[in-house]
Amino acid sequence: MRLVSLTSLAKLAQKLKQEKLDASKQRRLQEKMLKQAVSLARRSSSGLSSVERRLEDSKGKLGEINAEFSHVQARKESLERLASAAQERLTQEVAAKDQAEMDLQNAETDGAKQIAAERLAQIIQKIQELEEETKQRQDAAEKLINVIEGFKKSKSKTSHQIQKQTKTKPVLLNQIKTSTVDSERLRKRVDIAVKKEQSVSKVLDVVSKKLEEQIARKRRISAKKAAAKKKAAAKKAAAKRKAAARKAASKKKASAKKRSTKKKSSPKKKTATKKAAKKKSPTTKKTKKKSRR
Repeated sequence: MRLVSLTSLAKLAQKLKQEKLDASKQRRLQEKMLKQAVSLARRSSSGLSSVERRLEDSKGKLGEINAEFSHVQARKESLERLASAAQERLTQEVAAKDQAEMDLQNAETDGAKQIAAERLAQIIQKIQELEEETKQRQDAAEKLINVIEGFKKSKSKTSHQIQKQTKTKPVLLNQIKTSTVDSERLRKRVDIAVKKEQSVSKVLDVVSKKLEEQIARKRRISAKKAAAKKKAAAKKAAAKRKAAARKAASKKKASAKKRSTKKKSSPKKKTATKKAAKKKSPTTKKTKKKSRR
């Protein structure tokens, strides 16, 4: 009956060990998932803060770009207007130059020629100044065109970043919400797994203790049986030795008795022989006497 109980306890202990391993494995899995959920929530929260900062920075940068762009655009338009005005004056001066050249050709007197030549020189100088002014303003406008193109690219890039960050923000918010819910759910699962593991461990400790007690008891019983068997064998051997000794002593005693009997019987025979000899001697004497007669 104890053997069956011991076998049952051993099977139960093995089953509980497997249950403990499964519970530990499940607990580690839930803890790993919880760690991932918490990490995702932390990263999402940090990412959201970073996105919000970048979004504010991008909006501020875009505002600055728009302000600079407006300023440069206005400056370009002003240069274009000035260049256009200078071009109109240049056209007028070119026309005046043509007229001055005609006046110089048509002048009849030296005084008229001198006046027409001076006027022509002034017009030519003015034309050169207007051409230089127009060229400078056109060059400045061309440079501003490149600056404006750079602002447009920067504005487009910043606007794209704002759009991307704006789209990322709801995703991060959803990740934070989902990971927070998952974290709460997984914390409950971890608690359940830990409690189950502890419960199985306690039962396993009790069963293991009982199993050890049963094994120790079985060993004690086996040791007692072995000792009793050994004692019985020793007793039996001692009895055999005693019987053999008694038998040997008895045999020895019988042998000694037999020898003693033989010794006692030998003197009687000698006495009988002597008596027989005495009985014969008188007859012998009588025979001798008769022969003598």
